[in-house]
Amino acid sequence: MRFWVFALVLGGCGFPRPSEALACQVDLDCKGGRTCEGGFCVGGDEVGTDASVSEDAATDGTLPPDADPFEAIAAACTTAGYTPLAGTTSLVRDVPTGASWTAADADCTNDVVGATHLIVLSSEVEAAFMKTKRGWVGLFDSGTNVFASVTGEPADLRPFASGQPDNGNGNENCVQYKDNNGLDDDQCGNSHRYVCECDGLPRAP
Repeated sequence: MRFWVFALVLGGCGFPRPSEALACQVDLDCKGGRTCEGGFCVGGDEVGTDASVSEDAATDGTLPPDADPFEAIAAACTTAGYTPLAGTTSLVRDVPTGASWTAADADCTNDVVGATHLIVLSSEVEAAFMKTKRGWVGLFDSGTNVFASVTGEPADLRPFASGQPDNGNGNENCVQYKDNNGLDDDQCGNSHRYVCECDGLPRAP
């Protein structure tokens, strides 16, 4: 029940990746003394023996205490100044001061290690949000002329402005949301505002 109260406090943020192995409809669907709440098995402290939950067992063979491990992540992000982004399952932290892409990337990544990063446009809602905020996003070119998101998500949205990316001066390897037109590649050392995102995904190496 703690998670649902917390989710309401966050305005329904609720990270959407509780293990499907712990999905349920009734208490009988749950193992290890868990009960079915909100469609997922929660609580309980017994070791699971069912093969369907073995992939979620910790290395010592015990199950985590709750179905959704992102409760703690959401709490940590909230403490770090993140707020829910309506219409998504993410929290964001808007940074209106300028920084290089590298500094912005490091700042976001260090907020909650393994859970925060420069915003990746994973939905139309996030793209529309960045259209109003503008600034650096979690998209870069490592020098291979192929852009990648900082989380390694292959299906992120990339609404580049007309004529972009153009790799001006041959060294525009980082991406900002510029004006109202869309994404624009820019020199990584230039200073722009930025938005950090907390969605439980780590910064890819």
